[in-house]
Amino acid sequence: MVTALFASAAIIFAALYWLLRRSTKRATDQMRHILSDSVTNRHTYLYSPDKRLEALLVEVNRLLTARQTDRILHERKEREFRRQIANITHDLRTPLTSMLGYIELLQEEHLTVEEAKEYLIVVEKRAKALRSLICSFYDLSRIEAGDYPIMLQKIDLQALLKRALADHYSEIIDSGIQVNLDLTDTNCFVIADEESVMRIYMNVLQNVLKHGQRSLLVFQGVREDALVTLISNETISLQEEDVPYLFERSFTGDRARTEHNSGLGLAVVKGLMEQMGGRVHVEYHASLFTLCLEWRK
Repeated sequence: MVTALFASAAIIFAALYWLLRRSTKRATDQMRHILSDSVTNRHTYLYSPDKRLEALLVEVNRLLTARQTDRILHERKEREFRRQIANITHDLRTPLTSMLGYIELLQEEHLTVEEAKEYLIVVEKRAKALRSLICSFYDLSRIEAGDYPIMLQKIDLQALLKRALADHYSEIIDSGIQVNLDLTDTNCFVIADEESVMRIYMNVLQNVLKHGQRSLLVFQGVREDALVTLISNETISLQEEDVPYLFERSFTGDRARTEHNSGLGLAVVKGLMEQMGGRVHVEYHASLFTLCLEWRK
């Protein structure tokens, strides 16, 4: 009787051992296949139950999931990087092509003095636009690397906003945009970098001139216990689905990129605001685009 029980136990033990070895071998083969295929999303598993090995494979599968997530993120970044390179190349090539075209015109015979002056003015404008574009790319790279110089001090936002509006006064008038100002009578003191604040105001107003129409509302003061600057304008070149991407590098409402618009302006605004401890977001309601700058008091 005892011998029979011992024999049965030995057979069961041998069967379980054989199943465990078989299951382990299959799991090992699965791992080899997964590691050899860089794009697979498969996980490994056991064919027969074993609590300790199953616990081990749970951790292995977690590592595989992390590896697959890293691969997806890397591929996404690679696609975004290639898209940005294509956009940068296009943005740099456009003014260069225009400049070369006018330089060829300047080399033509029988060119009048008036025509030569007109062509030179165009070349100068394109050269300045190209210089501004290169500077924007450089500044944005420094901002993203945390290498942009910031000197925090107490400044008055009202004085800087009025200066920026005065600098753009003639352009705004020429555009036909009606401006409505709602500025508090008191000073708006914040801790910020004066040059960066002026850069922010300039970029935002340039964005209004490129995309805005009919009216512009500028509010600066305290709202809901926060010191904010709200700039609202009507626009038809931006759509509601664009809002999540407005602060991305090289995003532009001009989908064909036919204008001299690199899309770097709001990316620079976001980077500078965050470096100074502020925040920025946008809202869009029925063609009314509102950019909100929230400052650190």
